[in-house]
Amino acid sequence: MQPGYKTNLNGMKKIILLIVFMLICFGINAKVMAGNENDCYVKAGDKFLIGNDLKFGVAHTKIILPDGTVEKIDNHDISAFRHHDKLYMMMPVICDRNDTLCMAMMEYIKSTSGYDIFLYCCYDLVDQAYRIDNAYKNVFFVYKNGKYYRRINEDQSEALTGYGIKVLALE
Repeated sequence: MQPGYKTNLNGMKKIILLIVFMLICFGINAKVMAGNENDCYVKAGDKFLIGNDLKFGVAHTKIILPDGTVEKIDNHDISAFRHHDKLYMMMPVICDRNDTLCMAMMEYIKSTSGYDIFLYCCYDLVDQAYRIDNAYKNVFFVYKNGKYYRRINEDQSEALTGYGIKVLALE
């Protein structure tokens, strides 16, 4: 027997075990991320459809049902939807002067002691004009017991931390 034979064998065992462990981990991860579960839904009028995936279009949204069929829904009929890990609901957009501008889909962020917090992404208007160079800004809407309570801009980090929302400082 050669003197380095036993150490090479031990090294090969470790490498094979590592490869097997990595393949098992990748297999588990692929199964979790496969999207086979019914984790999407759409609420439109009196319809409530549960499915595997959503496909959004300009005028229609398609939901892929568990049996593989596709149901098409008009976008203006949708009042709420969940797409994998994000929940959106049709909520009123309140401007700075507490006027209701319109209804829009807002992302549900969290609930804390009677407060529901939603995120809305809108244009950051310069000179009150829509232009290509205008950037988007995030606005948080707080509802207390289902009624509008407060509007918080994304740069008001103290107010956001009061509701338990972590603010990442970009520098």
